[in-house]
Amino acid sequence: MKSVCLLSAALCLALPAHAVSTVQFTPAVLNTALLFNHDPSVGPVKHSLQWIRDSTGKLQTMTEVWYDRQGCFTKVNMVDKLNGNEFHLENSAGTLRSHSGQRIAGKVNQACQITELENESGRYTLAYNARGLLETMTNRETGNVAQRFEYRHGQFPVRIRDYQNHTDNVFAYPAGNPQFLDMQMVLNNPESTVWLKQSCTYQPDGNANLCAMTTALDEHYQNAPVMMFSNHRVEYY
Repeated sequence: MKSVCLLSAALCLALPAHAVSTVQFTPAVLNTALLFNHDPSVGPVKHSLQWIRDSTGKLQTMTEVWYDRQGCFTKVNMVDKLNGNEFHLENSAGTLRSHSGQRIAGKVNQACQITELENESGRYTLAYNARGLLETMTNRETGNVAQRFEYRHGQFPVRIRDYQNHTDNVFAYPAGNPQFLDMQMVLNNPESTVWLKQSCTYQPDGNANLCAMTTALDEHYQNAPVMMFSNHRVEYY
């Protein structure tokens, strides 16, 4: 599953076993993954299903995404039992609307960029950098930046700062590794600091298959470690 998300606190990382070249994702797919809590997929993906289970096999989070032939999402379903979140979202001709669960609304432009987003935490305007990647979310009520995404030279964020919820998440990517899911993360919030790492096996097309994720309250993963597992299924056009 995916990383920091506006709508969910579930996070996921990964470690590739055999990739030999950098996997390039389209900005539309990456931005959707950041916002709606799932790992991006490569290729002409029609439907993606991802889920997380704990060490006993109990379902914790499930995210399902449908794409059109241009790679823009048309529907997103998410059930997050960890945080008590659920939504069923549709992108219909550039208009976002949810029909059950958490209330979500917004607008999507021709580049499949969400430009306006409204949910239970507020109303936001979204801005993108020169590469088309999500850069800021600004609260439309206050005019203040609510979240900032920092990338440096890669496709994937190295830092996500949430000024509204007072969290600061820092990502580390091992040198020379072509897969973005190979990383560790430090999640800082006012109450605690959490360390997270994950390793995955990969399908020949570059998409993740089975992932193992570990979180703990110390950098050596000895204080209150928790392990979870995620699976991925992809259907292509």
